[in-house]
Formats: sequence, structure tokens, C-alpha cells
Amino acid sequence: MESKKRFIGKNISAVLKASTVAVFGTILHQSSLFDQVPIGSVLGLSLVLLVALQIRIASGFRSPNLFFAFVILGLLFLFSQGFWQDKMIPANQAGFIWSYGAAVLAFAVAMWPRISSKQWLGDSRPS
Repeated sequence: MESKKRFIGKNISAVLKASTVAVFGTILHQSSLFDQVPIGSVLGLSLVLLVALQIRIASGFRSPNLFFAFVILGLLFLFSQGFWQDKMIPANQAGFIWSYGAAVLAFAVAMWPRISSKQWLGDSRPS
């Protein structure tokens, strides 16, 4: 029973983290430094990568990362729609970098195979 509570708790935590990251990145993605360096997109995408890696490392199973990736994808889709005649993610270069980059990074971390320390070290350790 404890593992089921842990499983549900990690999935809920991943959903909350995804919604926070999606909102923060959407607000920040249009920022630029000296009107040339897209610092907002870089910060937003690095935040997606770091949070996705943190979820992957802390969890023993893949489903929290899939929840994270699907919530990111869903919120980015909603933010790019003009339901009320105002889009939070416009169809410009920064918007495309943020929306496609965040989705690709989140799903890449979720689908990356888990490699154990024995696989990393290989047969190069002395006996």
C-alpha cells in the first residue's frame, strides 16, 4: 500500500512541477538580453531539462516523467491558442523554440533508457 501512495504522490508532484515550469517558461520565453540574445528561451529550456532530470533521478519508474511531459505539452498547446484573442506563445522564433524545445526535452528525458552504474563502468574495472 505504501508503494501505491508513493507512486501516486510522485505522479501528482510531477504534474505540479510541470504546470509551474510551463507557466514560468511561457512568461519568460520572450525575454532577451540586449535585444539579441534569447536568454528567456535558454533559461526556460534549461529549467525543463533540469526538472525533468530531477524527476527521473528521484523516481524509480517512468510514469512521473511521462506525466511531466504530457502536462508540459498540453499546457503549451493551451497557451499557444487564441481563445480570448490573446496568445501567450506567439508564432515567432522564440515561441517556436520554447514550445517545440520544451516538448522535445521533456519527452527525451522520459524516453531515455535508465543506465545502471555497472553499465556505465562496463568491464573496465579491475578485478
